[in-house]
Order: sequence, then C-alpha cells, then structure tokens
Amino acid sequence: MEKQNHSETELHFAPFYQQLLDTLAAYSLALNTMYVDQYTIAPKKGANRANDATAILSTAAFDLENDPQTVQKIEEYAKTLPEGCLEKKEVELRLDQLTDTKNVPSDLYKKYSRVRAQGQTDWHEAKEKSDYSLFRPILEDIVRTTLEVSACSPRFNPEKPYDYLLDKFEKGMNQEEYDRFFNILKEDLSDLVKKVASSKQPDETLMNTSIPVAEQDEFSNVLLDLLKADRDRVYLSTTEHPFTDFLSHDDVRITTHYYPDMFLSAILSTVHEYGHALFHLQTDPAFDKTMFIDAVGCAAHESQSRLLENHIGRTKAFWQTLLPELQKRFPAFHDIDADTLYHLVNISRPSLIRTEADELTYPFHVMIRYEIEKKMINGEADFDTLPQVWNDLYEEYLGVRPSNDKEGILQDMHWSDGSIGYFPSYALGSAYAAQLYEAMERDIDPQALLSKGRFDVIAKWLEDNVHHYGGSKTMREIVEEVSGKPFDPHIYTKYLKDKYTELYNLDD
Repeated sequence: MEKQNHSETELHFAPFYQQLLDTLAAYSLALNTMYVDQYTIAPKKGANRANDATAILSTAAFDLENDPQTVQKIEEYAKTLPEGCLEKKEVELRLDQLTDTKNVPSDLYKKYSRVRAQGQTDWHEAKEKSDYSLFRPILEDIVRTTLEVSACSPRFNPEKPYDYLLDKFEKGMNQEEYDRFFNILKEDLSDLVKKVASSKQPDETLMNTSIPVAEQDEFSNVLLDLLKADRDRVYLSTTEHPFTDFLSHDDVRITTHYYPDMFLSAILSTVHEYGHALFHLQTDPAFDKTMFIDAVGCAAHESQSRLLENHIGRTKAFWQTLLPELQKRFPAFHDIDADTLYHLVNISRPSLIRTEADELTYPFHVMIRYEIEKKMINGEADFDTLPQVWNDLYEEYLGVRPSNDKEGILQDMHWSDGSIGYFPSYALGSAYAAQLYEAMERDIDPQALLSKGRFDVIAKWLEDNVHHYGGSKTMREIVEEVSGKPFDPHIYTKYLKDKYTELYNLDD
C-alpha cells in the first residue's frame, strides 16, 4: 500500500486560518491542562471554581470559531484551495463540524459546558458514596442539554435523535448500523460466553495478591519501558476512572488506577491508555492543532487502545517478557510459569465492571450501555429507575447483578461529561483492532518481537500503517486499506472464538 511520507508533510494555511488554529489550540491546551489537574491532583473544594472557568473558556473558544464572520471567511477560503490537497481536506472537516455548531446560541453552549463540568464533579461524589441519587438530577440535565444542543444542527433528526450522537462519535454510524453490528456479536458469542462460564476455572488466588500501591506504581514504569514510552512526551498519573488527554503533539497525559488486591487492573489499564497515547504521539507532526487530530473518531482511538490492551497486553509473549521483573519484585509470583500466568490473565467469566472485564464478555458490557443510551436519548427512560434497568440488563446479558450503584450504574464516567453515544465505539474499536492485528501478523511477527522486547518494531508498523494518518482518513478506510478487504465483524468474533476455545479446551 502506498503511504504518504509523513516525516516530510507540510501544511500551509492562510495567515488568518493559522492564527485561528493557534488560538483554538491555546484554549484547548488550557482546558485540557485544567481537566487533567482537576481529576488527578487538584483539591476537591476547588471544583466549582474550576467548573466555572471551564465553562467560560470553552464558550470563548466556541464563540471565536463559530462567529458568523469567521465561518463565512472559512467557507470562502475553502473554495480557493485545490481539490485533493490536505489543506482543503482539513478545512472541509472544520466546516463539517461547524455545520453542527454554528447555530448553537452562545448562552446555550455555555450552559452545556457548565452542566458537563458539574456532571463530572457530581459523578465523582456519587460514585465515592455509591449513591445514584446524587448523580440523577445532573444526568437528566446532561441528557436534556445534549439534545438541545444537538437539535441546533441541520443534521439532527428528532425522530431518530440517537443517530446524530452516534455519528458524532464515529462518523457514518447510526442506530441501525450498530444494531446490526451488535446482533452479529450476540449471535456469534453468546453460546461461547455460556460455555466458558460453565467450564472449570483455574485458581486465581494469585491474581488477588495484595500489592502495595507504591510498588504497583514502580512496576508501571517497568511496563512503560517495555512499551518504549518516551518519558519526555508522556506522563503517567492516577485518577478514579483512567483516561488519556492530549495537550499537544509532544505532551500526552495518561492515568491509571491502582487497587491493592487487583494488580492486573492497573497493568491492563496502563497499556490501554498508552494505546491512546501512542496513536496521538505517532500522528503526523504537521497535523498538530488541526482537525486531523480533533476529528479522529472514537472507534478509531478505541481500536488502538483495545489493540494494545488485548492483542499485546493479554498475550503469552507479553507476560513472558514481564515475568522476570514480576518475579523479582513480587515474591508471590516466584513459582509461576508463563503458560499459567497467561491463562490467569485471560480468565473469562461474567462480571460487573466493564473496565475489568475479559475480552470475551467485554462487548456485552458495551451492549448494556448501548441499550440504556437508546432509552435515555429516545425519551423512553425513567431516570429514577435507571439503576434497576442497568441491573436487570446485567442479569439478562451476563447472569450477574450489581449489589450497589458503585459497581452498577455509577461505574463509568462517560455520561457525566456528556459522552452519550461513545460507548458503542469500544466494541466497534475492538473489531477494528482484530482486523488490523490480523493484517499486522501478515507483515511482521508481533509475538516473536514482544518476546525479544522489540515493541518498537510493532509501534513502527502501527505508525506507518495506521497512526500517522490521524483523522485525515477514517478508521474504516484505514482498516480496509491495510487488510485489503471490507470491514468484517466476524474477524473479531472468530479471533475470540479461537482464543477461548483453545484456552478452555472446548474442542475436547
């Protein structure tokens, strides 16, 4: 496949447009820095002041970009650019975004920003206290305000409101497409989930060994070294719900969360978040500040985090490489071999927490959230009874039932910041990852490379074939170009079937 020479890419915009990019990037840097600070190290009592500042700065950036004169100037500028050039594609992506935002009143956008900022503050408190009633009022406000803002777009169809949000988080997707996608996953995997759940499970006592948080934090640095992370561009900290934020091309913040008796959680969380980081770090440097960064779809990003978490972080070669350091630091692991550890890392059984779920049951966690989002956005939800709806769906899909709100409806932060329509992209991204990994195996031997500590070769393959494009291509386009065939969810389900059939000896 022919690739652009991303080391020599240059973008030349008109001075007024470059100034707009620079100014918007400055706002973004300030807002993202505040966000990371607020949910990692900032004292809680400063949250309201920070939320007010977030709303003011967000609105100022919004007003600047959506000023009618600015929009008109961008539209006229787009007409002067040659067809097919990257500059024109970037400007057209911005105009596409402005189609959705230019009719949103400034005061409405400010309210929307404030509600989402407050939503995250209220969610943190509600989760800490495992009390949905503390989050319920702001959740309804978030849904209502999200729909108000969405309705300002000419693309919004009030008869199919969820379609707009799904397309916003992954271009080209809608409820019909996702229904079809999830039906394939259910048909292909439901029986396997039940078979594996009823199979004999290995003794997982070792995986619940209590390891002090400080020692886990030290081990995270070993992990980042294995992944060849550039510490001058990547910083790791902790938070309640792990996330990655992109401050600039050379400044990415990743977060993880440590549980004293669940050391695997932080390892896979860190690998997952580093997948997001690596994607951003390996985009073409010329794309910094442009829509080729801002317009990367959520399924595109999740494809890279899920690829690293699952196709790298859950493999035998990965754990063979980590095992000597694991045994040196943690006495409980002295007598374990790589085969046993590999099986322990990949135990599959129905569970309650999405971020801790195994690969096989994971898409069912996403489906549950998808079903609830449909109800919330389509006006079919009773917000008072949402925890019960959540719990009922867990019982229906996975045969388990949360005993409290913290392990139930409050476990994820996504709805608190208005990311309604995001969840389905985790499953779609996982399917993209499987097809990309299949193509990677055609070109290189990732497991042999991992066993030699050569993740840098894997990262280079991802840079050349996937990452450097950023948002200049959709992930669907990239997947199909790299694999040489149309996107096919059955590649994902076959990968899971093959892996878990072998792990649990289901053919015997």
